[in-house]
Amino acid sequence: MPTGLSRPPKAIIFDLDGTLADTPNAIATITAAILEEMGCTRDEAEIRATVGKPLERNFAQLLDVPAGHADVSTAVTMYKKRFGAYVRETGPKLLYPGVIAGLESLRDKGIPLGVATSKVQLAAERTLAATGIAAFFTTVAGHDSVANGKPAPDLALRVAGMLGVSTSLCATVGDAVGDIQMGRAAGMYNIGVTYGVASADELTAAGADALVDDFAELVKLLSAAEFAPAD
Repeated sequence: MPTGLSRPPKAIIFDLDGTLADTPNAIATITAAILEEMGCTRDEAEIRATVGKPLERNFAQLLDVPAGHADVSTAVTMYKKRFGAYVRETGPKLLYPGVIAGLESLRDKGIPLGVATSKVQLAAERTLAATGIAAFFTTVAGHDSVANGKPAPDLALRVAGMLGVSTSLCATVGDAVGDIQMGRAAGMYNIGVTYGVASADELTAAGADALVDDFAELVKLLSAAEFAPAD
């Protein structure tokens, strides 16, 4: 697995939950509480496996009902209200250590930054605003802005297109298997962060070109003189 890049990236596309914002625990806790209130009990592993994926699909799966079922709509509405309140109350404290300094460093190097997330567009924009990092990103693509979400390449391709950068000159950064699969399908260089949802072994198996253990290490890698797109 490559450990470096052969030339600087022309654009960097970030995942949001579990990569920039330390939200997976809150997502799992809120989801579990809603399921319990609706008379459904799932173990922690089942719930955490859905983090970073579209809400409607998650609740349909966890409640074991069709996607269009009324219970799914009820659960999603409850989740959005509670998670939104949590994000507003927590604000910048949600960010992983080093995120703001790292984004400032990348911005100062003139590298355009984008976000590709399984959150819907409005929720993504609100989370970025509440955590104080919205201004760092030139473009944001939410799950509802494309035909196919992760692990399909659509989100990464949309962000690259909006940034006007060839996919072979983009790097993607994410904490989940779907992030890596998305980036590889789009023909980009893929960096997995090990502090989020997936383990280092899972990210490697998915095809990550490099792994980092914290945001400072990520910035160091992205600032290096070596960059090579995925095969």
